[in-house]
Amino acid sequence: MTSQKDKEYIKRVLEGNTNAFSYFVDTYQDLAFTVAIRILKNREEAEDVVQDAFIKCYHSLRSFKGDSKFSTWLYRIVYHSALDKCRKNDRNVATIVIEEASYKQLDEVDNALDMLESKERIKVIKDALGKLDTEEQTIITLYYFDDLSIKEIAAIVDISADNVKIKLFRARKKLFKILKNKSELNINL
Repeated sequence: MTSQKDKEYIKRVLEGNTNAFSYFVDTYQDLAFTVAIRILKNREEAEDVVQDAFIKCYHSLRSFKGDSKFSTWLYRIVYHSALDKCRKNDRNVATIVIEEASYKQLDEVDNALDMLESKERIKVIKDALGKLDTEEQTIITLYYFDDLSIKEIAAIVDISADNVKIKLFRARKKLFKILKNKSELNINL
């Protein structure tokens, strides 16, 4: 499943070309950071987690089997490291920050929000996502905003693909209900 280019760079790194690992950092650092920041909500902590994840990947590269994409393997390390950091800090995970452009991917939610102004929509979506648990937030984010497949998400969050489908369905339903209730409250005000 790993791309040919990724395989080539893995081979180079394993043959001793340590500079070849920069390819992975350049290619995957943005999404790795996105995964970490959405869980931690702290830029410095997210940067630390991503840096540590790349170091773990580098040192564990020989154990990478290639059964999944390199990116999935990396994001799984980032995801679990960020959750560990959260638990270590013993603090709640804040809401996911969403750009207005992301709304296009939530068509079913748009119907419930038609009457709200666009600035209000951003706040409502943030608040609604904040009411989901960390795993639900992560699954929604990875699926809708990072366009990862069910199989990739399953590998990252370490649950079965069927379980991801169920959790995604429930999270969407929960999110829709939260947004619908918010919309109805605003209409009645």
